[in-house]
Amino acid sequence: MATLLALEDFSPGEDAMALNKAFEGWCTDRKGIIRILGNRNADQRKQIRLAYQEIYLEDINKKLKSELSGDFEVCFGAVVVVTPCPRKAWTLLFHRDGSRIPRRLS
Repeated sequence: MATLLALEDFSPGEDAMALNKAFEGWCTDRKGIIRILGNRNADQRKQIRLAYQEIYLEDINKKLKSELSGDFEVCFGAVVVVTPCPRKAWTLLFHRDGSRIPRRLS
């Protein structure tokens, strides 16, 4: 999986607040989540997770799971939330049998 180039003007705190705003209201702002998490590399996503935990005293992984569903949840579980090694294992399992990516690795 390719790594995105790090943004020079990256602010994990601002991204954490923008994600929280995307979670608010009746509908989750999926485009906002994609815009933020889809354009950050693994190190930046880790910094966002830590900033979200510090600001909101809540695990962003659990928040994403509660806000997302279906294939969108599976996609972000495999690409955004998980660190590279488990993500590779999920990808191998997915390609091996063609089934859905497992919800979690034990």
